[in-house]
Amino acid sequence: MSFKNLISFEEIAKRSSNFLDIDTRPNWEEMFGNHNPLNLEIGFGVGNFIIEMGIREPNENFIGIDFYHKGIRKVITRIAKYEICNARIVYGDAKEKIPLLFKPEELNKVYINFPDPWPKKRHHKRRLIKPTFIKILAEKLKYGSEIHIATDHESYAMEILDIFEKEPKLKNKNGIGTVLSQKEGVPKSKYEKRFINAGDRIFYLEFKK
Repeated sequence: MSFKNLISFEEIAKRSSNFLDIDTRPNWEEMFGNHNPLNLEIGFGVGNFIIEMGIREPNENFIGIDFYHKGIRKVITRIAKYEICNARIVYGDAKEKIPLLFKPEELNKVYINFPDPWPKKRHHKRRLIKPTFIKILAEKLKYGSEIHIATDHESYAMEILDIFEKEPKLKNKNGIGTVLSQKEGVPKSKYEKRFINAGDRIFYLEFKK
């Protein structure tokens, strides 16, 4: 079902310049009204991370891509509530949208917080992080820019590590084979806080172009 066919979302979209249901690259500089660094969060859930980043980093711009209808509604409402001017929400599948919406070497940072691990082996093909997708992300990143990933699923973390370290345009920021168990300086997502409170280990990976 198209996002446009969901009346409640359509009404929200009419009232919000922060929501985008598009298939071609907009003029991001014109849309944000500046030339500040452009950051991307893939799969923002209920939006805690992108909202806090937007508030904490007023001189950077943030774009979130997700297809979770309930989460999109919440995030759009909260962006309006907090009067966040440097965040935009895009509806859709990141694998399809990113090649269309960004030019090569346009993104400053990419955040992927707790992508669905699809733990059953027969579902592994549904995982977001695949070599072809990482190649696309690497092409869209500026030189010197970074990708940050967090997951609580150990085997998926090791798979992610292997995929990223095989991409020639990227290098592990913390050394080959290194996965961090703690990370400071960025806000915690809803799921991250839940995992930490439960005593679960989180795997953080950082890669630089």
